[in-house]
Amino acid sequence: MLWGVLETFNLVIIHEPGPDNWRWARNQLRQVLGSEGRLFASYQSVMLYSVDGDPHQVADRLRESLKGATPVIRVIPVDHVVEPYLDSVVNVVKDLAVRMPEGSSFRITLQGHLIGEDLRGRRRLMHTIDSIREIAKYVDRPVDLESPDWVILIKVVRISRSRRAAAVALLKPAELVNLRDLPDVR
Repeated sequence: MLWGVLETFNLVIIHEPGPDNWRWARNQLRQVLGSEGRLFASYQSVMLYSVDGDPHQVADRLRESLKGATPVIRVIPVDHVVEPYLDSVVNVVKDLAVRMPEGSSFRITLQGHLIGEDLRGRRRLMHTIDSIREIAKYVDRPVDLESPDWVILIKVVRISRSRRAAAVALLKPAELVNLRDLPDVR
């Protein structure tokens, strides 16, 4: 559980830096989502949203609606939000890994640092590669770093001045597309 709250947000929106771009992105999101989406938190170029329904479907709809002139760079659905501790993330990844079909390949992308324990049991920030290696032990699928069938994305985000959370998602690579790379067919 995350400080008494489970599933606090289920979309991560990455936008161009600056307050004008934040306002522009926020207005675009309000137009597309209406009352379906609520801003949970934001910092720098990141907005954390809580949306009704399946966040993967909402993210697809946002990507389709926002391609073209927008400050929004990425719309990332989130399956689980947990404390940024390695053991919490491992438990979620174990559950997500069974959703990948047998024989499909995967890659783990970790953005930020998780907290683990050293040999003396003290909490410490872990190196990214150490966290990835530990998490990968629990996924019984072949690794493909270049063109995986699935991406396990773990993004450590700030939910308040002093609190961090790990947003964990099982994604198809197309769900991580940069909106600026999509053709605008309007």
